[in-house]
Order: sequence, then C-alpha cells, then structure tokens
Amino acid sequence: MVPRAIGLGLAIIISVYLLINLAYVHVIGFDALGGAESIAALLAGAAYGPAAGDALAILLFLSVLGYVNVAMLTNPRLLLAMSEDAALPGFLGRRSARGAPVAALTLFTALALVALFAAQTFDVILNYTMFLDSIGMATSAATIFVLRPRTSHLDGHGIYRMRLYPLLPLIFIAAYLFIAGSIALADPQAALRGLGIFAAFLAIGLVARARRRPTPA
Repeated sequence: MVPRAIGLGLAIIISVYLLINLAYVHVIGFDALGGAESIAALLAGAAYGPAAGDALAILLFLSVLGYVNVAMLTNPRLLLAMSEDAALPGFLGRRSARGAPVAALTLFTALALVALFAAQTFDVILNYTMFLDSIGMATSAATIFVLRPRTSHLDGHGIYRMRLYPLLPLIFIAAYLFIAGSIALADPQAALRGLGIFAAFLAIGLVARARRRPTPA
C-alpha cells in the first residue's frame, strides 16, 4: 500500500511539475525565463495582470518563510540526535530547561548567517546548497549497501524488503550525482564550497565518534 501511494504521489508531482513548466514556456517564453527573478509571479502577471503578479510574489515570500520555519525546527534537532548518537560533538546535545536544543539551534543559526554573508547572492546560495544536499542524499542512500548486509539476519522478522534491490538505490544515487555534477560544471566555486562543508562535518563526525568510543578495559 505504501509503495503504491508513493508511486502515485510521485506521478502526480511529476505531472504537475511538467505542466507548470509548459505553462512557463508557453506564456512567458523560453528566452525570458533565464533573466526572470520570480518566474511564478511573472507568469501570474502575464496571465492576470500586475496585481496578480504582486499577490503571488507575496504568497511565495510567505511560503519561503514557512520553509525557513520548518528548517529551524527540524535541522537543529537532527544535530541534537546526531550528538546523542556520538556522530557529532557532545556539546550539541545541550538543552534548555524546557527541552529546546539551544546549542544545536545556535550553531545552525550561526552557519546560516555565515552562508548568507559569504555568498551574498541567492544564486550562489542555491547552487552550493543544492550541491551539498545532492551529495548528502547520495551518500545517505549509499549507506543501505552497508546496513543491508548487517541486518540480513533479520530477514523474515519484520524488516522491510525492497523490490528491484539494488537497482532502485543505484538509480536514486545516480540521479543526485547527476545533479551535483551539473552544478559543479556550471558553478565550480559552489561545488568546492559544498565539498568543503561536507568534508568538515565528516571530519567532525569521525573525530567525535572516535573520542566517544569506549576504550577496552
């Protein structure tokens, strides 16, 4: 049931995405898309007038704020969980009296501010963020090739089995590597920034795990 729902959801999303892009090309024109700051607002303005474009721009701004709110709620807690699993330094596990992840939230906010001031333009931020996300998604998916053999003894005891394994994980990894490679070709500096951040956190994680590993008696 769940795989069928996922497949149906993906089909709907892909269809809507393709139809929206078809509308962009048909209404705005392919040549004008490259220099547009807000394609959706430009489409609304071209179809329904300037007021519609301004209204959609405001809605997009509110949508971005909503995403920022989600990011501020989830990402610090991921850092907290990684700290509790010894994947990051222990100080990130500090909480306030009410249980808020103060240390992780402070670090995440500081990193976001550094990224904003260092990049300065939206395109640069988007490129290295997408590159970093793509590398992170690909490497996260690749862990299945390590975890699957380690949990093979649980077969038949409730562990989830994937059809077409290992083809589907390989397709997923290849898709994200393709995105990362495309960004690297278009903006090598963004790729270097993303690799630097990825390598830094990987090194921190390895050091934190080595320091918190119990020593043999």
